[in-house]
Amino acid sequence: MLAIEVELLTGRYAATEHNDRSRAEWPPHPARFFSALVAALHDREPMDEAEREALLWLERQDSPQLDVDLNVGESVGRREVRAVFVPVNDVTLIGDPELRLRELRGKLAELEGQEQASEIVAETKKTRKAVEDEKKKLAKLIAAQQTVLANPSKEDLKRSAGLLPDRRNRQERTFPVVVPERACFTFAWVEAEPSKHLQALRQLCDRVTRLGHSSSLVRCAIVERPIKPTLVPQDGGEHVLRVVGPGQLERLEQAYARHRAVDARVLPARPQRYGQPVDDNPKLPRSVFTNDWIVLERIGGQRPLASRGSDLAVALRRALIEIHGRENLPPVLSGHDSNGDRSSLPHLAFVPLPWVGYEHADGSVQGMALVYPHSIASTDREHLLRLLARWELERGDANNGYAIELGTPADLGRPIHLLLRRVEVPNKVSLNATRWCTSSSRFITATPIALDRHPGNLRSNFARTANKAAAEAEAAISDACEWIGLPRPSSVSVSLAPLLPGAQHVQQYSPWPPRPGKTRRARIHAEIVFSQMVRGPVLIGAGRHFGLGLCLPIPERQAERIERGGL
Repeated sequence: MLAIEVELLTGRYAATEHNDRSRAEWPPHPARFFSALVAALHDREPMDEAEREALLWLERQDSPQLDVDLNVGESVGRREVRAVFVPVNDVTLIGDPELRLRELRGKLAELEGQEQASEIVAETKKTRKAVEDEKKKLAKLIAAQQTVLANPSKEDLKRSAGLLPDRRNRQERTFPVVVPERACFTFAWVEAEPSKHLQALRQLCDRVTRLGHSSSLVRCAIVERPIKPTLVPQDGGEHVLRVVGPGQLERLEQAYARHRAVDARVLPARPQRYGQPVDDNPKLPRSVFTNDWIVLERIGGQRPLASRGSDLAVALRRALIEIHGRENLPPVLSGHDSNGDRSSLPHLAFVPLPWVGYEHADGSVQGMALVYPHSIASTDREHLLRLLARWELERGDANNGYAIELGTPADLGRPIHLLLRRVEVPNKVSLNATRWCTSSSRFITATPIALDRHPGNLRSNFARTANKAAAEAEAAISDACEWIGLPRPSSVSVSLAPLLPGAQHVQQYSPWPPRPGKTRRARIHAEIVFSQMVRGPVLIGAGRHFGLGLCLPIPERQAERIERGGL
């Protein structure tokens, strides 16, 4: 394994997002770090061939894992970006004398990249000589400009005074910066065997002084200790980082020959999705539900909010039962036994997946997930997949692949029509099972929990009554955690108001259960803390099989400020 630790010496990371000049890049991209190593390679003459060979070896390795602070959010760790006006560079004396030289160097790089036919060889020699002549011309011009005049004229004095920073023209600039809680982060190539190149890589790391902006000073060192990654390459991961591949060093050198660190340029790289690693430690407590999900992405139709999610879940279940026909579904799929009574065993959950937990999240349903229980038999799993395949064939839209139109019954208030399509690797963060199934000791409800027993008047104006009802609700939630196989929480905090950005107030949800004549359940948002790490997904309460009580795991070191409403 190769692990390179980077320490932010000033505690700040100044680097601009490649697709948004007003935002700072975080996490740091592996391609940017590779470019810093290439800059270190070329900062001394002559070039060390062993160092070059080390970088050629590194670019052929798999994308690295990262141990990086993920606490940085929209409101924590990012300095507020303000526009400032700074003096332009000094071009009053000599203008832009390097323009012609850069043009010639760009032409030379193009010629050297072509097949060396006789006419190309001649043109290359001619251009190479022109480059040398232009360099000498530039050196003489700069030397002349630096000559001190014994008797400067009034025009010379006026022009010289214009060089002072407070006399120059100013242009608008922004300096987005991240100030992470941890000043160190690590790139780790787990499968790499760097012994042959270790010394050369150490030399390169010793000469890396900055990452990103010149004010972002760093210390780099190869470390030999176990690394616990917080981000790993992962299909459907939440973060898209730029990484390198074979030929990256050559591409960077050719690009530099053209722009010479003056003209505008784009870092050559390829995108790679990263996500938090799923902790497969079998010793961690887990719920009765698995992280092996069937995901249906919303690709069209209306954009319902999570408050209508349970209605959509009911409609999806009805659609599957309808396409199945009159035969009874297995209890693990239907939730009812052969007599039609509710099954006491864990069964399939129909879970709407809302967009919550981000600053601009709006709580809309991004898709649906069919969540298996761990106890499902392979024959029942195959039965469900055949049922879905039949549903897609009979109800799909040929113009959109396996698109399915799903409408809720009109008696739910207003019809909702969705187009859903089964996806293997979802592009939306909310549809990634990893986001909901990550191990954590702290969970916050994305959708309210339907309590299994009535706690009392949570809205009472009398503090004693409201506190008693809240304590009863907390106890009911603790019991609900045990019912799905999790340990009893160390603490539970409840709220009628949402605790996550984008989540909705309990009053916006339809009554549960939806059928008339049934005892209506009180619903409550909650923050649940366990004394140990547990594995998601956490779906609790009376409506857990229809998306109520869906909880978002909060990373262990997350420090984002989530506004909490009171009861």
